[in-house]
Amino acid sequence: MTWLSENIMSIVLLLVIAAVAFLIVRSKLKAKKAGKGCGCGCSGCSGCSSQKQK
Repeated sequence: MTWLSENIMSIVLLLVIAAVAFLIVRSKLKAKKAGKGCGCGCSGCSGCSSQKQK
């Protein structure tokens, strides 16, 4: 129990960072499914998924 009380701030920080990372990935996946490309705002870059592959 002392380990938990000594490291509670590290655990909370890790959970917050994990939640932010999850939300970013979820947002990118939703944008890709909606056909909005790579998410950088351009329509013709090489990373854009809306371009047809040759």
